[in-house]
Amino acid sequence: MNKEIKYKMINRIWFMESFSSQRDIILAVKDFAKKNHVKIEVFASHRENRKEILSTADFSIIEPSEETQRLSFITKVITQYKIDVLYVVKNTLWYEQHRHEIEATGVTLITGASNIDLLKLSNNKMDFALFMEQQQLPVVPSILIDNVEELQKNIAHPPFDKLCIKPVYGIYGMGFWRFENNISPFRILSNPEERGIRPDIFLQLYATLKQPTPMVLMPYLYSPESSVDIFASKGEVLCAIAREKHGSKQIIRNEGVAFELACRCASAMQADGLVNVQTRNDKDGQPLLLEINMRPSGGIGNTLHSGVNLPGLMAMYHLKLLNKTQVQALYKQHFKYAEVISTSSVIQYPNNLTNLITI
Repeated sequence: MNKEIKYKMINRIWFMESFSSQRDIILAVKDFAKKNHVKIEVFASHRENRKEILSTADFSIIEPSEETQRLSFITKVITQYKIDVLYVVKNTLWYEQHRHEIEATGVTLITGASNIDLLKLSNNKMDFALFMEQQQLPVVPSILIDNVEELQKNIAHPPFDKLCIKPVYGIYGMGFWRFENNISPFRILSNPEERGIRPDIFLQLYATLKQPTPMVLMPYLYSPESSVDIFASKGEVLCAIAREKHGSKQIIRNEGVAFELACRCASAMQADGLVNVQTRNDKDGQPLLLEINMRPSGGIGNTLHSGVNLPGLMAMYHLKLLNKTQVQALYKQHFKYAEVISTSSVIQYPNNLTNLITI
């Protein structure tokens, strides 16, 4: 591979504030570059002094906390340090709205999306379900709940065998609950991590809201759940890795019905960058789409056990060090089936950031 890569003296990519996977992505990109003797410099920034993340980059920056300062900050960094690729995960709608001004600096902006309307749609679980139905892709049946009367009606006459509910907007499964008729009302306090609640208790609590939170009522599905991390370019899936979850164990594969469904979803959503699609099986064992996140998953670091470095391939592609053919060839050459399990670990990070630059 080394002979195939042609590069300028220094190629620079900037990873702005992200979620928990920012550290794993930076380390993966740097490892890929080192193994393939590619000279790049990685910039990382965050609004907080997250040393465990920022210390992994060649250069680190503290982002301004005010949105009004964001555009001038970004353009200054890009211009001063000649950044080639800007990769963002948070506040992506703002970046899409300012894409013209940002890319006028000569940088390539990656937000996970190539269509602003589909980016907005991806953040709304109800709209996403309706759009997937229009695309004739199997998706979890969803009912919008935005008032007490609608919730009461569906609890009294359940539309599905087992019910669950979650907010229309949200990440990390926050606000997700399974309805169970035969559990103690105290269960939500004594064992909240199981996400079980009696429907009448949920109804009482929901009725206390002055402004009801829009929720999505769905059937509670069966295992396994698949989380598919995908590298796509303007809707074209270049490579993808599925993690099929069985309790604490995950099976890493690149085939199967759930895998293919996730790839079709990413294409329909015109994904651009690293995205994640989740599916879960119905009672007949057929996968249904749960959601798409136009960003990498928190567990993307686990996919490295497949032998394929998705963040590395993504970075090299957007830095124009690899083309589509080379990316897909490396993916096919190195992918291997694997089984992994998450374990707890501790990392040490420096007291002071020696790579911090002031803007």
